[in-house]
Amino acid sequence: MIKLLHVVAICALVSSALYAYTIKYETTLESEQLQKLKAKAQRERDAIAVLKAEWQFLNRPDRLQTLSERHLDLQPFSVTQVVRAADIPNRGPKVDSIGRKLEDLGLGLPTETPKDRKTSGVTTPGARP
Repeated sequence: MIKLLHVVAICALVSSALYAYTIKYETTLESEQLQKLKAKAQRERDAIAVLKAEWQFLNRPDRLQTLSERHLDLQPFSVTQVVRAADIPNRGPKVDSIGRKLEDLGLGLPTETPKDRKTSGVTTPGARP
């Protein structure tokens, strides 16, 4: 009986040691993965900082001024370009040329639907009253 108790105790000791080893191994693995993710996040933050610095460098006002003078044909603003709202002529009425053509052809009127036919009392040929 004591031998059986010793075997059970040894088995319990070995299984608990294996369980502790697997927990330690999984913890070490998770810790390494966490460190890798932290390093990757830091690399991404550094890359974003570099891109922001490049963007600020490219958007310098003096650089943009020279590029606009070289590539755009801009003229200085003059006082004659300013007008009051009252000086702007009124727009003419909106003209619907397609609608006008449809009205000339007699197609501009609304079409009848079967629902309209029932309410107006008009029947179609072949329809039963």
